[in-house]
Amino acid sequence: MGLALGLTTVILISLWVKDELSINRYHEHSDRIYSVMTNHDNSGGMVTWNLTPAEMPEAMKADLPQVEKSAGVSPFIKGMAFDSGKEKIEAAGFFVDQDYLEIFSHEFIIGNQSKALSGINSIALSESLANALFGSPQNAIGKSLKWQVFDFGNEVEVTGVYRDFGSLDVEKPEFLMAYPFFLQMLGDGAHWDNYNSSTVLLLREGTDIAAFNSQIADFIKERAEGSNVTPFVQLFADTYLYGTYEGGKVAGGRINYVWIFSGIALFILLIACINFMNLSTARSGARAKEIGVKKSMGASRTGIFGQFMVESLVMTFLALVIAILAVYLLQPLFSQVTLKQLSLDMNVEVIFILFGIWVFTSLIVGIYPSLYLSRFKPVQIMQINLKGSLGELIARKGLVVFQFGISMLLIIGVVVIGKQMNYIQNQNLGYDQSHLLKIPSESIPKSQINTVLDQVKAIPGVENASSLTHPLVGLASSTIGLSWDGKNPNEQVKFENITVNMGLIETMDFELVAGRSFSQEYGEEKAKLILNESAVETIGFEEPVGQMVNLWGDDMEIIGVIKDFHFESLKETVKPAFLKYDPGFAQNILVRIQSENQPETIAEVTAIFQNLLGQKPTVSFMDESYQALYLQEQRVSALAEYFGIVAIFLSCLGLFGLAAFTAESRKKEIGVRKVLGESIGGILNLITVDFIKLVAIAILTTLPLGWYFANSWLETYAYQTNLSWWVFVGSGLLLILVALMTVGFQAYKAAASNPVHSLRND
Repeated sequence: MGLALGLTTVILISLWVKDELSINRYHEHSDRIYSVMTNHDNSGGMVTWNLTPAEMPEAMKADLPQVEKSAGVSPFIKGMAFDSGKEKIEAAGFFVDQDYLEIFSHEFIIGNQSKALSGINSIALSESLANALFGSPQNAIGKSLKWQVFDFGNEVEVTGVYRDFGSLDVEKPEFLMAYPFFLQMLGDGAHWDNYNSSTVLLLREGTDIAAFNSQIADFIKERAEGSNVTPFVQLFADTYLYGTYEGGKVAGGRINYVWIFSGIALFILLIACINFMNLSTARSGARAKEIGVKKSMGASRTGIFGQFMVESLVMTFLALVIAILAVYLLQPLFSQVTLKQLSLDMNVEVIFILFGIWVFTSLIVGIYPSLYLSRFKPVQIMQINLKGSLGELIARKGLVVFQFGISMLLIIGVVVIGKQMNYIQNQNLGYDQSHLLKIPSESIPKSQINTVLDQVKAIPGVENASSLTHPLVGLASSTIGLSWDGKNPNEQVKFENITVNMGLIETMDFELVAGRSFSQEYGEEKAKLILNESAVETIGFEEPVGQMVNLWGDDMEIIGVIKDFHFESLKETVKPAFLKYDPGFAQNILVRIQSENQPETIAEVTAIFQNLLGQKPTVSFMDESYQALYLQEQRVSALAEYFGIVAIFLSCLGLFGLAAFTAESRKKEIGVRKVLGESIGGILNLITVDFIKLVAIAILTTLPLGWYFANSWLETYAYQTNLSWWVFVGSGLLLILVALMTVGFQAYKAAASNPVHSLRND
């Protein structure tokens, strides 16, 4: 039972790890595909992005002989509106170069993949989008299709249909359009000081990456005077797992969780194996005479060793079969928890992995008991009752300490992660998330935004409505183009640029600490800015309201200061930011609704957009978008809880077995003690105290390690909960309580038994 449960956990974690390690790695030339990253050496420290100037892909292909192919990729556009004449649908996708289709291994169903995006008015659709717009990929090819996003739009020809991107792709575009049109959309914004796209390279075989990074270090600085940006390349397949940077260098990312859960799988398997070894050696006396007889009949130690190893292989194989069946049953639940479509497909790779797990487990489980049991000498066995040696006893106790030490670490981990998640959910973000609807409206023309807002505000259940460019759940648009009197001209300071509409501050419930909000009462407001507290601190203004600054060559007046609010996860400190008024570019609509009759209010808001766009908009609550920032941590927390329970259960299972064996081996002693007047409480204490001591030792030895790991994880957050003493004391008491209940059950059975039964043979 213990081995089967341990193996089930190992197989499930292996499926998750295999999936994580496979993302972005299935492309034919994955070992030569690289993303261009950029290090920005700002006053606040080094910041690493995967954004590059829009002209960089073509320049790198033209100037660098190591580059075989180069593709520009626009930001992921989520609200593109398509009209086929019969169907109107919003979809998400990229503008990409033709080289993109030749760098990556995406299968085309119909159309010429090598020329699909060679024309500026070409588009390739995913199979799902082609079916939705035209009924089938065959019907879609060659058809005209109208699209619109913001004030941009065009009519394009469907030149190809590709298979839907799968689970091994991070982003799943439903359309791909020609990158040159994106450059036209950028207009004057496509310059070397603007970072508004990504660059993907296919490097030639044999390229020295270190030398290539040295060669391109000044690539941007040579083209943009005064730039502080240094590009480098990172293997595209690594960008998913290695997405955290410190000082311009990779410092981990999701790979940390891969290592953590791989370690948890190994520890759980070890706990299950330790149970098997402990119980095998503890029950050695039961097989001592069997071994003695066989050795007396001429069996060699090698033969006895082989017998027990074969038994171990058979036992482990049976446990593995049960584990595989359990995995098939648990797959839907595990996929739901991990948000992955995981399945145990019996292909050659999976069979090889399972074979490796079986052999590895069999060796761990079998070697020590086989060596231990095969060393018995027949004369000693036949003459006396075999008793465990001091070394054996110490080893067995040490393994129990190890088991419960791992369980203690997992309990601390679960409690700390849960405490931090609770802290995040209750943190004051600087605005009110409750009852705040978020509606992307990129497909609405700029001129109609305020008209739509007026209609929404007229709905009885709506308290306020406004719009902005920023998603408020991550960085979106930063600039170094803000300057002021006294600023060091050689220092580059990055500010987050948030374009807003009238009423945004009131709708979000931002706190004004000085000055005023944007208002129609004051006439034209486009030459005005509102700063957050971090921006004021960065600039150094003591009385910011009324001061003048310069943004991209235009003088701007500061009219207000708002209290810092979080627009990234709590892993990041609040960045300097400014709000500027430009309703035409404020395309994310926010609607604050009353708590009463919310379904009816949402239905009325949705109807306005449906009448305008011909389709239902994507409506979400702002607090849901915020929680999505911590989706990874929430999954980790859920998995840690499950695996922590498994580890504790397995540890208790081993303790239960050892307690049962101890009670059985000491039943005559217990019988004598009861005859001599020992109470049930005294016998309970006799059996339980040694085990509780082992658990206490495990707790005390792992407390420092638990504090270190918990503190290290919390340090990844700029805003974090405190490591309270009760986390460690409570975790230890919980473990002792569970162990006491486990051992106590067997101890009570032994203490309450009739001494006549244990002494009648003597």
